Amino acid sequence: MTRFLPALSVLIAVVATAVPWGLPADATFILPLLVVMMVFCWRAIPGTELHPAAAAVLGLLADLLSGGPLGFWALMCLAAATIGLKPGSFRERRDVWLQWLTWTAFISVLGLFGWLLASLYYLRWIDWWPILFGVVTSIVVFPVVLYGLLWVQSGRIGHSRRTIFRSAS
Repeated sequence: MTRFLPALSVLIAVVATAVPWGLPADATFILPLLVVMMVFCWRAIPGTELHPAAAAVLGLLADLLSGGPLGFWALMCLAAATIGLKPGSFRERRDVWLQWLTWTAFISVLGLFGWLLASLYYLRWIDWWPILFGVVTSIVVFPVVLYGLLWVQSGRIGHSRRTIFRSAS
């Protein structure tokens, strides 16, 4: 696998967040949170490299393309890059359920932190519903994104049991 594939795939996702998809106003956080999820997954998949600085730069590009507060998505991507590599993560245990649980806990805390940070930035309480909707959507589609990135990494449909799951022995 090429070294630049994780960064390139996240870059494509960042550019896709700037496309006017015609999503309702409540869905504004879904696509940027998918970028954060991709950073988290690439850092957790064994045999892949996505440097935290690259994740922060891609998050900064997401900030520039979205027109939001500068550094908001960069901070979120940097946090995802850090948590995705923590001990006991997918890299060591290769347990999809544990990784999904880790993502659920992480994105819940990150969603609350993001809402508080955005409220502080605008000096008023912003609407929490779009962030909650994005968080719940990212939890639901986590396995799809994870298996999609594993497919991008391996270049084939289907999984390699030695890459994804713990062995039965």
